[in-house]
Amino acid sequence: MLKTLTLALFFAASTLAAQQPQNPQFGEKVNVNLVLLDAVVTDSHGNQILGLDKNDFVVKENGVDQPVDSVEYFTNRQLLDAPESKAAFKVERVHDQRYFVFFFDKPQGAQLFDRLSLARRAAKDFIADLKPTDYVAVVAHDIRLKVYSDFTNDHAQLNRAIDQTASWGLGITHSNAPAGVPSILRADSDRIVDDTGTVYQALELLGDQLRPIHARKDIVLFSAGILAPDEQISNRMVVGQSRYYQPMISALNRADVTVYPINLIDATGEPFFMEQNVERIASDTNGQYFRWNTSFAPALKQIEKLSAGYYLISYYTKPHSGSGYQKVQVALKNPEFRVKARQGYSYGD
Repeated sequence: MLKTLTLALFFAASTLAAQQPQNPQFGEKVNVNLVLLDAVVTDSHGNQILGLDKNDFVVKENGVDQPVDSVEYFTNRQLLDAPESKAAFKVERVHDQRYFVFFFDKPQGAQLFDRLSLARRAAKDFIADLKPTDYVAVVAHDIRLKVYSDFTNDHAQLNRAIDQTASWGLGITHSNAPAGVPSILRADSDRIVDDTGTVYQALELLGDQLRPIHARKDIVLFSAGILAPDEQISNRMVVGQSRYYQPMISALNRADVTVYPINLIDATGEPFFMEQNVERIASDTNGQYFRWNTSFAPALKQIEKLSAGYYLISYYTKPHSGSGYQKVQVALKNPEFRVKARQGYSYGD
């Protein structure tokens, strides 16, 4: 039976590298970088495949084999009824946390008010079915990024935050996450106010804030489409690339973030440029773009399924002579598996 592997590839600098000063004293520089491979393994029917370890994966960077350092498995499903050391499968560590950010990209004025109301209702229904180890944050963008709830599994807090995205409030500037839960408001509140005028900048900031969380993070982006002020339209297509686009993608990739844009507009005849950029963001973060949604429940159900379980594979890169794009290929030793993966990452951004 043909089996399939859907794999998301992300890049993150290691803590050691992140702690090195830009201009180290005595001319000494440590260059250690950790690449994280986020892999969802299924059979041909979409069923999760368990039991893979680092010896099952083959990773090449720029055509050179890379030794896999470790493999961890993340799932929100109850798998074990015995201590981890007695687990029936080989994966080194099992985790059950999941992290979602609901991002409401609000059109100016009262446009799409009804569709945004449906999106908020669908988000509440999604949250109602979450497990205690699932954590959600709620943000919105109008003239800038606004955070209405930091990560929590408190349904009442999240429902209030979703309702508040309908207003033009200021959001919160200090974390309301429970003790011990990761935060997207750990620092840089000034950047939220001053440096998130475009959706690209807002997503870049979220990537930077989410980076310390050792897991995949999923951004569910409700949007009618993105067009930055420095992008132009020609023949119903976006021409050129915003100066904010690549820094956003690099930040999201470094932080192991997958973006799932959901189109707010229920019309097959909309201009392509209204969705061209969000579709590209999904592709560049190995997410999935959901267009032409009569309701939003099917898209959210698919996102939940895609995030139900995944492997986090890590390897250390060799030092590079400079910055630039690094091509990565991922495969399994079992030839029956297929790999859908991002083609690489930007080094030195």
